[in-house]
Amino acid sequence: NTGKELLKAKSCTELSLLLEEDITPTILVPLIQGMLHYAVENEELSSSSESGSLAAGDALSRAIIPVMNAIDSDKSMQIMTNMKFEKGGSKPVEDGAERVFADVAAMIDGLKVDCYEIGGYERIGMNLCHLEDNFSQPIDGTYSFAENSYISISDVSNEAKIALDVKDMQSKDNIDAMRTVYKNGGNSLSSDDQPQSLATLSTTSFPRMSEDPMYNYFRYTFRSIGQDEEGERLGVFDDEPVEQYGDTLVTDLMELNQIEVVKEAPIVTNVWMTVTHHLYEAVRECQSMYVSGADGFNLDGDLFTDEDNVYYIERDLDLAAAYYIGEGQLKGDKNSGFLLYNLAEKIAPEFNQDTGGVSQVNKKILGVMNGIKSDIIDQGLCMASLSDGYLEFRSRVNSIIRTMTIPLVQKFIWHMFITKDSDFVELYGLSILPQIKVCDPSVYEYILEKVVFDDFSFETADDILRALQGSYSCMGITCNDVGELNGRQDGCSDDISATLRGYEITDQTLLPRIVFDRDILQIKVLATMGAWESALDLYAYGQNVVVGGSLNSLKDLVISKIDTLHLGDNFQGFAGKFDDVDEYINAALVGDDMFIDASNDQRIEGVGRMLQGLVTYLYALGELQNASANCGVDPLFNSLSSWDMGAAYLMGSIKANIDEYHSDDFGQAWFALANEMCDYFGTCVSSGKAHASESLVDDLNTGKELLKAKSCTELSLLLEEDITPTILVPLIQGMLHYAVENEELSSSSESGSLAAGDALSRAIIPVMNAIDSDKSMQIMTNMKFEKG
Repeated sequence: NTGKELLKAKSCTELSLLLEEDITPTILVPLIQGMLHYAVENEELSSSSESGSLAAGDALSRAIIPVMNAIDSDKSMQIMTNMKFEKGGSKPVEDGAERVFADVAAMIDGLKVDCYEIGGYERIGMNLCHLEDNFSQPIDGTYSFAENSYISISDVSNEAKIALDVKDMQSKDNIDAMRTVYKNGGNSLSSDDQPQSLATLSTTSFPRMSEDPMYNYFRYTFRSIGQDEEGERLGVFDDEPVEQYGDTLVTDLMELNQIEVVKEAPIVTNVWMTVTHHLYEAVRECQSMYVSGADGFNLDGDLFTDEDNVYYIERDLDLAAAYYIGEGQLKGDKNSGFLLYNLAEKIAPEFNQDTGGVSQVNKKILGVMNGIKSDIIDQGLCMASLSDGYLEFRSRVNSIIRTMTIPLVQKFIWHMFITKDSDFVELYGLSILPQIKVCDPSVYEYILEKVVFDDFSFETADDILRALQGSYSCMGITCNDVGELNGRQDGCSDDISATLRGYEITDQTLLPRIVFDRDILQIKVLATMGAWESALDLYAYGQNVVVGGSLNSLKDLVISKIDTLHLGDNFQGFAGKFDDVDEYINAALVGDDMFIDASNDQRIEGVGRMLQGLVTYLYALGELQNASANCGVDPLFNSLSSWDMGAAYLMGSIKANIDEYHSDDFGQAWFALANEMCDYFGTCVSSGKAHASESLVDDLNTGKELLKAKSCTELSLLLEEDITPTILVPLIQGMLHYAVENEELSSSSESGSLAAGDALSRAIIPVMNAIDSDKSMQIMTNMKFEKG
């Protein structure tokens, strides 16, 4: 449009400049993107492949190579050779996709294309804005890892030398010598220039890691193993503080004289968690700019400067790379290096994940790390005025941690089927089970029993693998990420079950949303471990529900959803008569307002029961009422989607997935509350579930059929006369249960039941208020939580 106006005005010089500097480079963008996309696709194929992507890559490269040839003929010819389609000829993209990316990056300025317009290729974490550095020499004052795969701006060489401790340990042939190296170190210094060892990475982890989500999931799991499985006192695992679980595992293996297992154990426990710690630290530094940059002060109240904060962000990212790669690691080489990068290179070929010379895991992790620098830090996106920067930083760090989990899963599978070594199976099982415990507890209990408390038996390997694969989504990984062991056709599927406790979801696009209860569980776990800031962050920004490529949080649900639903006259003025739901949850997480003097148990129960008893209930009821209100209105799909969503929020995704463990309901939504309360009131049926929950499933299925038949009067009656009263049953039961519990307590009690009763009463009192306001206020007064 601008060019047309320039033509009309005969502004020929400006038009020529516009064409040369803006239009032509923009036209090149999708051509370059397309060629790079097919470079990634094709490097995994053979020249005999039938895939059309081989020809597609060749065709698109022919559109861009003539332009590149004028800038650098050698690199252009190299790209042409890699992208050439020749059936039965040399291997496609023989030099690897990263080489093609690097060659394009070297010419990007000559093409006058902004590298940020090209963007980053998320699948393998490559970004042209930073990738060219990987093939140049590091500048003075920097430190190169894995032959310039990552270049740090700060001197983290001392920390990287922890790899030499692993090397020394692995060179020993007896446990006593290995123990000396493990405990005493000798090669590495910490960030404050103090001697450190593989052991001290774990023994000094608390309080450094006290707000790290992953560390707290591991603390929570090993605390549970110690107390619930082994009968130890709270906070102890194998007679040692749970905070140093990693050191305890390594020490236990040493006492069992497991030399080969000990060689890997510190890497997958102590070093792995140290990498995650520095990634979380970098996120927190970014957040300190995000939440307080505008007023000039950081979270500690100190004067805020861009330079200081950016330095610490990049230093922690550099430290994560140092502990991940370590000294002495060559790029893509499984025979050099000693830390997690090397571990990924060694196991990748067993799962066909090493195409292009570097494992897919290492490509992605270092690509994302480099992308964080170029896309976020270098662009100043952690500043408060550019608020999406922190959320993007947080998202990318979580992506790195998820990817770091893949080699642990691969090693677990490999040892189950190849070495069949029960000690290795147990080590790698324990390296991933804490992540499963906080999102799929029944699978956690099943695998824990099979690989830790029972001696692992190869006969159970297939069953364990199926259970594990069912939990990939809750660890944030996919079947394709893990790959197939030596080409095994194991039937792995990433599909989320559309059947929830006997109700089938019609709208498959809703399936990613039904895992909202994982957020509830993880908030409660973090709060239980005292990581309140992380719990608040998870509530505010989410972790598990991804819709349209973006995270949805429980706070989003509370603020932007509940007040838009058709909840009827009973809830009109709810926010005015009772504390705002979001303010209540925030107060419990922060320890403010009514929770200012509350115990940890009271804050945990306040958050948990409010989310379970009120938020999911209100949202579910509103969606069901939306569906009923739109009954008979085309398209039918919209009302069915609302009905499905209402059902999903009542049931949740977390349940007992393994038959042997069906007696426990690990859910966090209404359904689990019903099954919990039926024990107290004698309303459980023969299956052990609540009569209310089984009745509700039948009614929800009936309601769906009425929607399809456009039997709107019958649907409205079913919702009003059957479904809504059934939904109220466990809420009333819960409130009455806590009334009994709490009448024996004093107002100064530390018991969480005081807050639990208050939270559940807030779900039912608005309904009762429409029937008898005096009695409702009396109930509210009796159930009110007010410390002291």
